[in-house]
Amino acid sequence: MPLISMRAAVQYEPGEPMTVREVQLREPEHGEVLVRTSSVGICGTDLHFASGRFPYPMPTILGHEASGIVEQVGEGVTTFQAGDRVLVCDQMPCGRCGSCLSGRMVYCSDASGKQRQRSRLQINGQPFRQYLGVSAFAEMMLVDATGLIQIPDDVSFEAAALLGCCLTTGAATVFNTANLRPGQTVLIIGCGGVGLGASQAAGIAGATRIIAADLEPHRRDAAMRLGATHTIDPANADLLPAILDAAGGQGVDIAIEAVGQPHLAETAFAALAPGGHAIVVGMMPPGGEIRLPAALLRHGRRMAGSVMGEVRSLQDIPAYIRMVISGRLVADDLATSRWPLERVNEAFGHASARRGIRTMIEL
Repeated sequence: MPLISMRAAVQYEPGEPMTVREVQLREPEHGEVLVRTSSVGICGTDLHFASGRFPYPMPTILGHEASGIVEQVGEGVTTFQAGDRVLVCDQMPCGRCGSCLSGRMVYCSDASGKQRQRSRLQINGQPFRQYLGVSAFAEMMLVDATGLIQIPDDVSFEAAALLGCCLTTGAATVFNTANLRPGQTVLIIGCGGVGLGASQAAGIAGATRIIAADLEPHRRDAAMRLGATHTIDPANADLLPAILDAAGGQGVDIAIEAVGQPHLAETAFAALAPGGHAIVVGMMPPGGEIRLPAALLRHGRRMAGSVMGEVRSLQDIPAYIRMVISGRLVADDLATSRWPLERVNEAFGHASARRGIRTMIEL
């Protein structure tokens, strides 16, 4: 099968700089789509794998929060054609397993996608593993058609990329996992892309108090612009008492941990009112433990993890796109810096330092 040569940022070892070089990508087979990359957000997940906090087979090409233009479609693909503007979501449901049929597509049990990910990329004739079915820090992406969603002309490629992961994760956590009801009080710990998606969704869903906690003042300011009614600087306040004070002393109904630190998940749970629900969407470190006071388990308090807010990607993301178009959901403002592929290592340093909100790679 003919191979396509392209430039990509290859991560050879965790904790080491990426190398921008030529790699080869095969042409699309049945059910696959070749996409020319336009914009990619640097997600916290990418930072974790790049640093080695979470193991992943290497070499690989990181990046999964992406958008672009369809170049070529494989056999059997009828929903896309060359020239379509699309976003990529790494949730690629098979539509046939029990999880998919029950509406919990993020827990799809079909493993065939992982097999396809082993055959798409090569360096000098040697295949290597694709990252999360996407590998977006490259001029081209070869993905399953079920991971693509068409975007209209009035949605920017940057906004679309963010809807491929962080904004959707935050919004879906509120709408799907939390099932937030009007009048409830919400706590959001971490005001990066996910947290700001959650704060906006909480306002849309009718929360009357939205408490946002983050160490960075510019992120707290962004949270206030995007729906939060109270903000807390954990560096200058004892976090749990400050949360309870902002909640009127009664605790919160919904608490979302969007950082990935066990002690923050414990704080989220401790801040719950009776019947409250704590949701962990931040990636917890391997081997990490969350300790919950037994007494607080009474009166209906509960904690759960959530993958991407249990998004039903092919149904929910088009709705979020319409919300962006109508102005109800802000996306473009979250893309606060832009870098070419050649400066990907500088961009990762910028993102690791939590400067701005979302650091973007533009191709």
